[in-house]
Amino acid sequence: MLVFAVISIFTLGLGLLALFDGIEMLAASAGYAGNDRTALLGLGVLTTAGGLVPIALWVLAGWALFVKRQRWEW
Repeated sequence: MLVFAVISIFTLGLGLLALFDGIEMLAASAGYAGNDRTALLGLGVLTTAGGLVPIALWVLAGWALFVKRQRWEW
């Protein structure tokens, strides 16, 4: 159970880093034009979306545990 908690927190941290990196790419795309801007916008959107996945999983798990009071049997 401890290993799962450590991996879960590590994954959340990586998700936050990816989210901030994606937002930074989206902001940096304003200074470019043409294909470079398109590439930065595409990568920024994909990175931001990928960073939101572990955060969304944490939100859903927290909702199930604390709002619905659902417990999983091991």
